Amino acid sequence: MKDIKKHTGSYYTPDFLAGFISKRVLSHFEGRKRISILEPSVGNGSFIAELDKSKLAINVTAIDINVQELKYAKSKWNGNKSAFINSDFLNFNTEKKFSAIIGNPPYVKKSFLKEEQIEIAKRIHEKEGLSETSVKNIWTTFLIKSNTHLASSGVLAFVLPSELLQVKFAEEIREYLKNQFQRIEIFTFNDLMFECKGQDTIVLFAYKLHSQKGEYFTNIVNKNSLIDQSFELKNNDLLVESKVKWTHHFLSNDEIIFLKRLKESLSKINDYCESKPGIVTAANKFFIIDRQIEEKFNLSNYTKPIIQKGYYVNGSVEFNYSDFANLENKHPSRLIQLNNSDIINNDLKKYLEIGVEQEIPKRYKCTKRNNWYVIPNIANSPDAFFFKRSHHYPKLLKNNTNALVTDSAYKVMVREGFDLNSLIFSFYNSLTLAFSEIDGRYYGGGVLELTPNEFKNLPIPYVAINNQDFVEFVNRFENKNNINEVLHINDKLILNKVLNLSLPDIEKIQNIRKKLITKRMR
Repeated sequence: MKDIKKHTGSYYTPDFLAGFISKRVLSHFEGRKRISILEPSVGNGSFIAELDKSKLAINVTAIDINVQELKYAKSKWNGNKSAFINSDFLNFNTEKKFSAIIGNPPYVKKSFLKEEQIEIAKRIHEKEGLSETSVKNIWTTFLIKSNTHLASSGVLAFVLPSELLQVKFAEEIREYLKNQFQRIEIFTFNDLMFECKGQDTIVLFAYKLHSQKGEYFTNIVNKNSLIDQSFELKNNDLLVESKVKWTHHFLSNDEIIFLKRLKESLSKINDYCESKPGIVTAANKFFIIDRQIEEKFNLSNYTKPIIQKGYYVNGSVEFNYSDFANLENKHPSRLIQLNNSDIINNDLKKYLEIGVEQEIPKRYKCTKRNNWYVIPNIANSPDAFFFKRSHHYPKLLKNNTNALVTDSAYKVMVREGFDLNSLIFSFYNSLTLAFSEIDGRYYGGGVLELTPNEFKNLPIPYVAINNQDFVEFVNRFENKNNINEVLHINDKLILNKVLNLSLPDIEKIQNIRKKLITKRMR
């Protein structure tokens, strides 16, 4: 079922949420006798059932690519005026303009779309002045196309992934919405709305015309606040103007200005180190093996040590050979590194035949190689690793071994004139970690992720320390109960003594970071 949903993008809207959205949209048309509503992906008919309860004369047009779901949704509609159309919304054409367009569009990544769908999506985006890079997921095209079918005084209401608020490709979509609608309302939630654990969702209301213009935000703690209408929408124009991700709408204007001023006064991580993505094998389970497989096929001459995942190396800021030995006892940690010039002996040939049986040579990245089994861009082991995904806090880890790392991390090499120990020590302060929360994006379940550019552009108050300082820091880090114990000391050493920030300002930074983490890890 999980794989089917990846391809169809069908995550059904809970009845209480469909009810709230429908009632809020219909309340905008009080006094109107007739309205027309389009639902471009009707699914199981949650919105249709709610609209059917209204006393307004509603002309419904409902579309779905799945004929069975369309029939089921139609059974929930008792009104006279309706059209239930079995079609892909991307191919839907009409001159009619609708009073409102509501629903929960499918969430399907570009990689799962048909070529024909991708080409149609590109044309839709291009016609609206948007670039190809905004075509990353089908929901973006449903949103853009829906706007083109909306009346000049219409309302659009969609359940959408929180990607709209925070990822790079959605910046263009956010600007588009601001230019197309006088009022935008964003509802974020403390709880995930669907059974899909990895998908954090929001609700967007967008009004073509409105007496109270601007961008408004609210966070819903639980569904009761929707049902009893106890939420408060707050305008946050400064957030929108400052390019801070919209997920952080709960930051006050004062906090945004305060953070902006501090960021402008600091250098970036990229000023002190180079960073590049780790190794892309195209098939970790095949190319990264354990000692037993290595011995069985006599592959020791072809392997190198490698770290696969960040959670394999929790708890420290140093990675030593003893740490690798412990890792190797628990997880596959030997990377098969072959060269185009290598002679394939019988044992190696037998192992490669297993890959052929698993159809690994047919994988996209493998088809681009001269020999499917030769992994490019392995290079040397880096000075340090920054793991792009984290949970309680981001991890910058000094590499005291010859271990490599997969693309779960960025390979960090310190620039000439700077010291790696100092860089790692300086990274662990509340200000830099707060900006990790602000500049990164989060997934349902509380996973924080930073793209390569987001990591490179993190502000950092670099402080030069000696070897003894670093030894003491490592000891504190390894014996901590939680990261806050480390930050409490480092904030005094870095933010107070070096940046000359007052204790109230440091406390303000700590509280901002706490707010951001609480929201992410709810």
